[in-house]
Formats: sequence, structure tokens, C-alpha cells
Amino acid sequence: MEMALPKDVPTLCAKGTKNLTRPDNVFCSAEFLDFFVSCDAYPALTPGTTDHFPVISIVDLVPPTVDIAPRRNWRATDWKEMNKMLGAELKKEPLVEGYASEEEVLGGLARLDAIIDRCVEKHVPLSKLSPHSKRWWTPELTKAKKARNALALKSYRKRELLYHPVHEEYRRARNNFVVDVKSARGAKWTDFLEGVDDTDVWTAGQLMKGAPTD
Repeated sequence: MEMALPKDVPTLCAKGTKNLTRPDNVFCSAEFLDFFVSCDAYPALTPGTTDHFPVISIVDLVPPTVDIAPRRNWRATDWKEMNKMLGAELKKEPLVEGYASEEEVLGGLARLDAIIDRCVEKHVPLSKLSPHSKRWWTPELTKAKKARNALALKSYRKRELLYHPVHEEYRRARNNFVVDVKSARGAKWTDFLEGVDDTDVWTAGQLMKGAPTD
């Protein structure tokens, strides 16, 4: 362990004798010491009910950032338009009776990949990823949440009218939203378990033993 608070810095002033002593200290590991920007006692900030000086540490704990590559949101794809464009692009390619060499096969695959890439770029939007995103969330839940919030606002505005029908509408929307959320989460969990292979068994076990989260 290393001492982060510099040597000879007092941390207490005895009320009776006014002697300066150092009963308090700040320790950390040798590896962590490099993260300290400053560590000092501040007598001027001492509350009136104690004789210990506040010790304030400033630590540089800015975590490294990781660039997350955007992914395609296949669920938001307009498949009708996607297939329409794909068919039109394929019709532009000349018909081939067969391939005489490996190079011709690879060339045909490259052209096909290019066509698919153009269609994906045109019709498959990018997902807005977040470390806190809920994988089980669906567009239907977004719509239901907006409807619930709108009814919540209407119910609040009619709060003086206890028997106004909007209160019952809001109650039903709120309860239905809770049921929909539980159903979506359960369906996502079931899909995950059904697709578990040997490499995912440990992950599934840890998730089942962990505390409930989103």
C-alpha cells in the first residue's frame, strides 16, 4: 500500500489544546497511486461539529472509450422495397449458362455481393446502439409507451375529477404496458435459451444466478 496523502499534512486540530495531529490517512495500491491528481486536507472546510479536517482526493478515473461499430437494424427493414430493388438489380445482370473457371465463379459472387450490399445500404437502417439498450425492446413497446405517457398526462390534468373516464383508461394502459414488457422480455430470454450452444452455457448460467436487471 502507498500513502496518497502527502507526509506531514495534519488532519485534526484538537479543540482543547489546538495541537495539530494526523490520525487520518489515505492509502491506496501502488498501481492506483498514479491516478491521483491531488490529495490534501482542507482545514477551512471543517464543519463546526468536528475537529477532523476534510480530506479531498481528486482522482483521474476517466474510463477508456470504445468505439461501437453501428449495426444494421434488420427488424426495421422495408422488405417489400428491399426485394423489389434486389429483383431489379439482378435483372440488370447478364444471364450466364455456366462458369468455366474458378475466377468466373468468384467474379459472379463478387457482383452478387455488390448488388446485395447496395440494397442493404438503401433499405436497411443503422441501429442506434447504446450500452444501456434493451435487446428485448420492440417498436410496439415504444408505441405503447407513448400512448401510456399521453394518457398519464391527461389523467394528471383531470386529477380533480376523480371519476373522469380517463383515469380508468390510463390504469388499463399502464397495466397492459407492464404485461407487454414482461412478455417481450420473456420471449427474448426464451429465444436466447433455445439457441444456447456449448459456448453459451456458462453465460446462461451466470445470467440465471445474477440479480434481476433490464
